Amino acid sequence: MIVLPEYPKLLQIEPTNKCNFSCSMCLNAYGNSENYFLSLESLQQIAEDVFPHIEKLVLYGFGEPLMHPDFMEMLQISRKHLPSGSSITFTTNGSLLDKDKIDLIVDNQLADEIVLSCDMLLDDEIQPELHTLDKRNVRGNLEYLIEKNFEKNIRIGIQTVLMKSNVDEIENIIRKFGLMGIDFISVSHIYPFFENLQEEVLYTMITKEALIILEENRSNWKEIVLGVSKEKFAEKMQETYKQFYSRKEHIKPKERPYSEIFDEAQAKAKEKDVSLNISLYVRDMERIKDLYDMEKSFNKYEQVAKETNIELILPTILPDFLERQCPYHHANAAVIRSDGSVVPCFKYLWDHKSYLNDHERINSSYSFGNILQDSFQHIWHSDKYQKFRSKMDKMNKSIPYCGDCGLSSNNCFYAIEDTSDCWGNEPFCSECPYSLNLTKCIM
Repeated sequence: MIVLPEYPKLLQIEPTNKCNFSCSMCLNAYGNSENYFLSLESLQQIAEDVFPHIEKLVLYGFGEPLMHPDFMEMLQISRKHLPSGSSITFTTNGSLLDKDKIDLIVDNQLADEIVLSCDMLLDDEIQPELHTLDKRNVRGNLEYLIEKNFEKNIRIGIQTVLMKSNVDEIENIIRKFGLMGIDFISVSHIYPFFENLQEEVLYTMITKEALIILEENRSNWKEIVLGVSKEKFAEKMQETYKQFYSRKEHIKPKERPYSEIFDEAQAKAKEKDVSLNISLYVRDMERIKDLYDMEKSFNKYEQVAKETNIELILPTILPDFLERQCPYHHANAAVIRSDGSVVPCFKYLWDHKSYLNDHERINSSYSFGNILQDSFQHIWHSDKYQKFRSKMDKMNKSIPYCGDCGLSSNNCFYAIEDTSDCWGNEPFCSECPYSLNLTKCIM
């Protein structure tokens, strides 16, 4: 019997989904159909009912929090109702974090952690729409924040998205912010919201356990995939048109090439309780080869971080199936969207497309209820939400995984557009890079 908590420990609230940037790797580059701003009345109600029971409040979503006209008041309300020892974090692009706001925040301890997004140090003509230190007023605002926060009452962090366009810059980014006195830098792989971003991805969704088996026969898989396909087709054609052959007695089924290798690999996969997505492996071969070099790069990043005394939080290089878990459930977290909807996680805030496992997927936002029509407590304890959280308690046993499944890369209905997975679970969490520590949220 799983005992579910009375309240979440962490509550993430999206103040607004509106942003003043249009970064090429963000959903806001596509544009939402409507902008929402969570009202102060709604926040006040949540603050009175829920804040006394939580340990951490995170204020950010797909929008820029400081675009909310009452954001500073939201911080004041939050601080007033949170218990002693609880913390407030918000993430910002830094452009609107001016001197007056910084003075108010630092002087009144309205935040415990401020995270700025930065993916490049300098503006880039090739990638003009990224978070950069030189964009608008970001550098000046950050330098003033560091100066004002000389007593170190607020942790200052940087959030960086790792992709092909900036992989050579990461070392410089770590060194720069370490020397500036930043407390930590959190690096996340890119989540491909758009088709062109597939080329920016520096990871595979094939798990480490499956990859070990696939790599044993690296040189043969292309021939296996093509050979088996051709032989199956030839056999089917022979069977179908057998009556047209004049010498039927000489037609014998052909032995499929490498069938023993294929069977052995499948047997090993079954022992490890994983599947083999051979199609994705063949397509990802060159990328996978580069991932082994990525480990050397990560070691260098950690060395630079140690030299400059900055905490470095890195994503996984190769996903580990045994470590798969929902980061929101693990943190006992809930998320409230800027329109009042209570959603499972950051990924399900808004409708979007994704391009993982070599296919397009239509992801519809998912809500357990809305605080404008119902109390948060009632939504949190609803059968629907409790059933979801119970399944997340043992994710690998309750939720199938698409990355190692060959069907997901070959037009599987569930992987492409269905709201549930092939085991009937809603929402669809079977292809989540956040569960594998590939993509990361500040939590």
